[in-house]
This record gives sequence, C-alpha cells and structure tokens, in this order.
Amino acid sequence: MTKTFINYALALTITLLNIQTAHAAININVSVKGVEGDIKNNVLAFLSIEQQKKHPDMTESLMKKLHKKAPHEIRQALQPFGYYQPDIQAAILLKESTWNLFYKITPGNPVIIDNIEVSITGEGRDHKSFKRFIEHIPVNKGDILNHEQYEKTKRLLQDTAISFGFFKAQMLKSKIEVHAEKGIANIILNFNTGPQFRFGNVTFFQNVFSHEFLARFIHFKKGEPYVVSSILDLKSALNNSDYFEFIEITPHIDQAEDFEVPIDVKLVPRKRNKYTFGLGFGTDTGFRGSLGWEINRINKAGQRFGITLKQSEIKSGITGEYIVPLKDPRTDSLVFASGLLREDTKTSFSEKIFSSVRFNHVIKDWRESVYINYEREDFDVADDEGLTTLLILGIRRTKIWADNPVNTKRGLRLYLDIRGAHESIISDSSFLQLRSQLKCIRSLWTGGRIIMRGEGATSIVSEFSELPPSVRFFAGGDHSIRGYAYNSLGPEDRNGEVTGGKHLLVGSIEYEQKIRGNWSAALFYDAGNAINSISDTMESGAGFGLRWKSPLGPVRINLAFPVSEPEKGWRIHLVVGPDL
Repeated sequence: MTKTFINYALALTITLLNIQTAHAAININVSVKGVEGDIKNNVLAFLSIEQQKKHPDMTESLMKKLHKKAPHEIRQALQPFGYYQPDIQAAILLKESTWNLFYKITPGNPVIIDNIEVSITGEGRDHKSFKRFIEHIPVNKGDILNHEQYEKTKRLLQDTAISFGFFKAQMLKSKIEVHAEKGIANIILNFNTGPQFRFGNVTFFQNVFSHEFLARFIHFKKGEPYVVSSILDLKSALNNSDYFEFIEITPHIDQAEDFEVPIDVKLVPRKRNKYTFGLGFGTDTGFRGSLGWEINRINKAGQRFGITLKQSEIKSGITGEYIVPLKDPRTDSLVFASGLLREDTKTSFSEKIFSSVRFNHVIKDWRESVYINYEREDFDVADDEGLTTLLILGIRRTKIWADNPVNTKRGLRLYLDIRGAHESIISDSSFLQLRSQLKCIRSLWTGGRIIMRGEGATSIVSEFSELPPSVRFFAGGDHSIRGYAYNSLGPEDRNGEVTGGKHLLVGSIEYEQKIRGNWSAALFYDAGNAINSISDTMESGAGFGLRWKSPLGPVRINLAFPVSEPEKGWRIHLVVGPDL
C-alpha cells in the first residue's frame, strides 16, 4: 500500500511539474502594423491578448480564443479616432517555441463630422460665455471624428456653466450619429443652463481686522451674477496682502436663497511681528547685511509699520515706513517714510537725512508712485562739496511682465521717473530730470535667451555743482557697464576725478545658453556713460560668465573686460536675484 501511494504521489508531482512547464513554455509576441502613435497605443490597450500574454495561466487554447477576439477589439480601439471601417488581417505563427500573433491594420477613410447641432436653452442661452463657446467649439464641421474631442467639448460646456454660476445646468441630450457607410457623423448637444446664481452676503470669520477694511478686498457686490474667477481673485488678493497665514473661502451653494449664494471667508492672521535677517555679497556693494522689523497690523484698519537697517561696504542706512491702505488695499496705499542713508564710493561721499510721502497705486498693468521727498544731504564729489536741502516732487511708473518672476524666459521691465525741485520751494537749487529703463528677455532656441537692457536719463539744471551725488548720474558696475567699478564712470574735472553727469546713456546685449542642468553660459557687451554732452566719450565693456538657476533667481558670475581701457584688466562681477 505504501509503495503504491508513493508511486501515485510521484506521478502526480510529475504531472503538476509538466503542467507548470507547459504553461511556462507559452511565449507570445504581439505585432501591430499599420497604425502609430496614440492610435497604436489604444489598440494595444484594447487587445486582451496583449494584456494577458504573460499571465501564468495562459494556455494555447486561451491564446487562440483571444486571438479570434482581437479583430473586434481593434475595431473598438479605432472608433474613438474616427475609423469605423478598417480592414484587419490577423495571422498566427509558431516559430521556435514562440507564438507570433500578427495584426495588420488598414484604417480606411476616417469618419468626417458633417454637422454639429448645439442647442443651449435656459436663462443663460444669451450669455456671452456660451456664445463664445459656440464660436470656439473644440469640434468643427469637416474635422475627423474624435471621441476625445467630443468628450472635451461636453466637459468644457459644463465647466463654462459652473464658472459663471449656472449650478443647475444639465446636458439634456448628447449624441453622436455615425453613418459609417457614408463616412460621416453628426453631433447633437442639447444643454440647459438653468438659472444663474448670484453673490450673496460675505461673512468674514476672524477677530483682528474690521469688516469695513476686509470688505475693501471684495470686487463684487451682493446680487451680482456669480463668477468663479471673482472668488479666486478675492483669495489671491487676501493672500498677496501678507496679512494672513490661512485663507479658506467657502461658497454655500446648497444654502442659496433666491439663488443668492452666501460666502464664508475664514482667515487666520499672521503673527503681528515679523523679523527679517539677510546676508549677501555683490561686487558693487561688497558684503552686505540687513535687519528688519515689521508690525503688520497697527490697528484694525490694516495700517503697518516697518523699520529696516542695511549695512554694506559702501552703503548703509536705516529707514522707517508707516503704510496706510487706502480704498483698494490691493493696489492703493499712502506711505510715510523717513531715514538716514550713507554712501561712500571711490567717486563720492554722501550722507542724507530724508522724509517722504508716497501715494502708490496701480493703473492697469502699471505700478505708479507719486512722491514728495524732503532731503538734506551732506556730500563731497571731486572738488564739489556742500550741504544741500531739496524738496523733490516726482512720479514714477513701473511695468513688469514675466512668464516666471524668478527664472524668466520671456519678460519685460519698463521704468519711467520724472522728478524735480525748485529754489522757490524750500530747495537750494533747481533741476528737472527724466529717467527711463528698459529690460527685455526673450527665449530663442532650446535653452537659449537673449537679454537686452537700456537706460537713458537727462537733466535740466541751473547750477550742476550744487547738486548732491544722489541726483547726479554715474555709470559702471554690475547693472551698468561691467568691467568698471560701481559709479566709477562719468565726466571728469581737470584733476581726473569723476564728477558725475547731467545725462546718462547705457545699453547692453547678452546671450545666454543652457549647458547642463541648472548651469548656463553667457556672453555680453555693455556700452555707454554718464555724460554732460552727446559728444562725450562712451565707454564699453565685454565678457563672459556662468549662471546657476537657484530658487531665489539666477546666480550670475561675470568676468568682464573694460574694452575702452584695456590697461585696467579684467573685473569679476557677482549678482544674485531675479532678472527683472
């Protein structure tokens, strides 16, 4: 009995091993010809034999069953791309223990969209967003029928409804009528918008700021049509204000009464006191450091106060600012500032006490600042020295556009400033100045950028020798003509000392090419000068450098040569920060 049992067990084991060996021996190769790209990928995704060819339980019988099923699956895979009458040739061949399954596909002529019928009913039938949808519908008569585009069209219609407050919108009918024998298809969409919801009351949940102040961030009114972008705009405004650590906006659509949606805004304020500390290095300034203290809410009206201490090898100072948000706290503010600034360069010395009032606001894409500065400056430039008092009135505008504010591939910065003072109003001397700066960045081929900048300024002045360094023009440095030290260029007196100029003209062109990872190389040429006359000498510098893309913006190391004065030799320039 025991011997018989052993023989039986041995036979069963051998049988099981043979079965496993047989299963393991089923090698299958699937080949699809005649289609490529997304269509081929979809065919392979639909083919059961492709998906199951490595399954441990695959048998020859199951393989042949799935092979027989393949033409039907291929037809299904082609239909989303508009091919309804393909010719499919299937073959199977056993070669060297591998089953080769061949599918040759001739897609045939695609089905063409012959007619699109879009019917929009309901309160929003004449809404501009739905009219725009019909004008720019993703599918058009004459297109190859593509089911993905058809589904995209339906989603876009639903998204449009939600974006403009049609929360009860529904698709009453969506259908594709395919006439494969004629090679045409008709699309029918019947969409009902339902009523348009409106903005209801906005309730702020916080205990720091007054409701009146927070309400100024809202750019919509109760009863106006509900628009999702207005909610996003409110959240962005609150976030950019830097008052809050956490912002949650909840529209309660399910609680709407008479189609007015109540909105809850939960806010968690940031800590009242903010401290900053910074260290850095620049060729112009040498090592530099800064300390800052800001009280981001003096009162419930959102007024702030901040004080900043800066120190470097050539510049130092302390500045205090009191900021009062105005009617639109996102764009308008009144800033009262006062401070002491000191600058000691190779060409000049200046120590200035100032007080100022600025009105900051935004006009379209322009940031504008209208200002009045009272300045008392003790200075020494070449043979000119003195103590001047100036009351400067001015207006400056800045416009910045960038695809990425930190690491820019395409961008533009434009700066305009006009300022002046007159002896009849407190000032010791009279002058009028206009200054402009332009910087443009454009991407070229892969990894390449061209960076162009220009700066021009002019002065009308009664007695130039009485002007302090802060209102004279100098050239040279990291952001001017590289190859020369900071503010080392300009008209000179008879002793060869730089006095600064009435006018300024500087231009630069730079090409940068990515070389590996976050590293790029650059070539540049700078030219210009601070001048008193258009006939004055223009200086130039050129060189090359390395760029490293950091989270804070590019780190630029430049080696520049003063082309106009080659005897001065090469100069290293280091700059860290965004391009614009």
